[in-house]
Amino acid sequence: MSAGIRFTESAKWQLHSALHAVDRVDPNLAKKLLESVRRVSQDAALLEEEGRPLPEFPAVLCREVRVGSHRLFFRQQGDEIWIAGIWKTDS
Repeated sequence: MSAGIRFTESAKWQLHSALHAVDRVDPNLAKKLLESVRRVSQDAALLEEEGRPLPEFPAVLCREVRVGSHRLFFRQQGDEIWIAGIWKTDS
């Protein structure tokens, strides 16, 4: 059975804020960001394949995947993958 993917409430809020901030600068880039988030958040195998441990916190069970200029944080818990947040990268 494949894992279900869910967003925490804070991840939903962070995604909304990120999209709004990017949209103010470049609406096309905001669309690309949303498409990237949709792509990885609808495919648990892809999320796991592209995910990596957090470089600054290797002992933490969360992993990350890059989506455009942002980092999407997630954690597998049982049969579900929880997307916990999305932050803008420094680079």
